[in-house]
Amino acid sequence: MICAILAGGSGTRLWPLSRELYPKQFLALNGKESLLRQAVERAGEHFSEILVLTNNEQFFYVRDELRDIVPENMIIREPRRRNTAPAIALAALYIKENYGNESFVVMPSDHVLSSEFFTTVKEAERLCSSYVVTFGIKPSFPATGYGYIKPGEKLEVGYKVERFIEKPSREKAEEFLKLGYLWNSGIFLFSPELLIEEFHHHAPSIAEHMKSYSAMLENYASIPAISIDYAIMEKSSRAAVVPYSGEWQDIGSWESVYAIMKKDRRGNAVKGDVLAIDTSSCLIYGDDRLVATLGVEDLVIVDTKDALLVASREMSERVGEIAKLLKQQGRSEAIIHKTVHRPWGYYTLLEEGERYKVKRLCIYPGKSISLQMHHHRAEHWVVVKGTARVIKGEEEHYVHENESIYIPKSTVHRLENPGKVDLHLIEIQTGEYIEEDDIIRLEDEYGRC
Repeated sequence: MICAILAGGSGTRLWPLSRELYPKQFLALNGKESLLRQAVERAGEHFSEILVLTNNEQFFYVRDELRDIVPENMIIREPRRRNTAPAIALAALYIKENYGNESFVVMPSDHVLSSEFFTTVKEAERLCSSYVVTFGIKPSFPATGYGYIKPGEKLEVGYKVERFIEKPSREKAEEFLKLGYLWNSGIFLFSPELLIEEFHHHAPSIAEHMKSYSAMLENYASIPAISIDYAIMEKSSRAAVVPYSGEWQDIGSWESVYAIMKKDRRGNAVKGDVLAIDTSSCLIYGDDRLVATLGVEDLVIVDTKDALLVASREMSERVGEIAKLLKQQGRSEAIIHKTVHRPWGYYTLLEEGERYKVKRLCIYPGKSISLQMHHHRAEHWVVVKGTARVIKGEEEHYVHENESIYIPKSTVHRLENPGKVDLHLIEIQTGEYIEEDDIIRLEDEYGRC
């Protein structure tokens, strides 16, 4: 059996820590390792092969995060974000072409599970030649943040699905709890051949592009964006649900993060430099400065370099509304952090104003930015640590610590780290337009031209 891990989401309900270009799966919310790496390591103990599905914008984060445990050819790179149905269809084609009709389980990268769950998956495998299988979590409380599944006819393992239900009101959730409904986990088990059949029956607008794995990639931009639930599971007469009652946590909201964190004697879950006085039942998540609270309770407080969230825990499921509104307003805080990761390293925005911007860049050993030019800005680089190799027009320069180099507007240039330690430098941009879209890439080893 193969495990396909979905790692292309945006995680807006965990704003401001999770953002569109650096979402929650890359964050270490419940330990020292990212949720993605934890998911892959957990799955690697139970499955013969691990396949990771992500998108163009996040591919290099995924590749670098998993470099030592997942080969690059096992990372499927969607050309565009198209929700879960096209991504899973792509995985089905890849598996069928490379492994035959090997069954595969599809798991999000942000779930916390015990080993007991994988025993349940192995038991459910006998169903997947006849059914498209999902897993239902036995509810422990009347949750309004999850969809529900109504089990129907009893099967050898689990049940036929009688009905999928959207996230309910509190009153309905309490009723569902009494009736034995299950939470919809968003975890699936498929046979590639059966799943492809179901796409042809229920999602022809996707199936018409599924002639082969390479053909689907070529036409990906034409495929409608739709979830696997809407495209297949809710329409199929062959949907089955297998109950699971062990440890499970969907790290999809700040309330779920609070649930998995250690608490102090007053019920506070704290990370970072925090001083909490007469404070109880709060989640307080600091970044690089002191967060102090006095006389508050049942709050979510998340502090980052450029945004601060203060919300009641009761309303934390609605944090995604903030990220959506910020995006509608064109605010960068919905998309990126002050620190932005790139295939070659990362940069941190230190200061900006009219006609100037100051960044701190880190270039990893052996890496380089693209060969590029800017029409509207000049750049001045000051090396803080390491040695930089700089292409400036037809010239080549080596710039050492405490030395600098100036790149005028419209000059073709490239910055490279030829050394064995990280290269750190300060970049000062000046000009009439200093946004990221004033980059004309001429050559790029990361396929961004």
